[in-house]
Amino acid sequence: MARFFRLLLPLAAVLMLTGCTDAVKSRDLFGAIMAAKTLRVGIVNDAPPLAYAKDNALTGLETMFAAGLAGFTNRRLELVELPRDELIPALRAKDIDIVMAGMTVAEAQRHRIATTAPYLPSGQTTLVRLSDYDRLGNGIRHLTEPSIRLGVVAEGTADAWLKGLRPKGAINRFATAPEGVQALIRGSIDVFIFSQPANYYYAALYIDQGLTPGNILLTREELAWAVRIDDDDLREAANNYLAAIDRSGDLQKMLERTIPFYRNTAYSPKH
Repeated sequence: MARFFRLLLPLAAVLMLTGCTDAVKSRDLFGAIMAAKTLRVGIVNDAPPLAYAKDNALTGLETMFAAGLAGFTNRRLELVELPRDELIPALRAKDIDIVMAGMTVAEAQRHRIATTAPYLPSGQTTLVRLSDYDRLGNGIRHLTEPSIRLGVVAEGTADAWLKGLRPKGAINRFATAPEGVQALIRGSIDVFIFSQPANYYYAALYIDQGLTPGNILLTREELAWAVRIDDDDLREAANNYLAAIDRSGDLQKMLERTIPFYRNTAYSPKH
């Protein structure tokens, strides 16, 4: 009920701002809004800068996309906050319509879920101290040295990637990304490997602590939205929305606004 009223309050404000003094017109407009179909977006609260909680509200790039898609399809928006491992089951059970949570195309494919066109080429990258940037932020050559202490989220993408790299130094595994970042700040590890958008976010958040992101992608992963295989209409609408904001330049602006250090680089969707 609380979520329902949070969605209604902005709509009520729209009615007042339109200056509809005629009671019948106001009632008709409100009725049209209430009759609109709801777009239920599955989202997480722990994936900055894509989707995360701030000041008791969800924010980030995916929330902007969700609002834009809802407007594009003329639907009322409902953000359904779920743990990451519950998103796909909820999608299959039709408790949500679409997943907008920084999901990779590969992850969706493993679960046999359809995706939209990718909105961001991404991957794993390093987060290091500025003093180590020249040695550890420009490639993988020094990451395998015995003296280099690496940090990853346990059983995450970077953890799997390291199995192929076979580093000679210690690998420290953390339950969450913030724990790994704090270990880097304390000097307990030399490199924290995690997703590019998140490491950009943490580098900006702790720039006064001397953190900086690496400048190459260690892996290649495309981020997209997930929908049910049989929901062709929503997938097409989402792709049309994405194409529209790409053509207008709004996609690039949204990426630059929400992802620190992001500019028109080789990681831009237009490349």
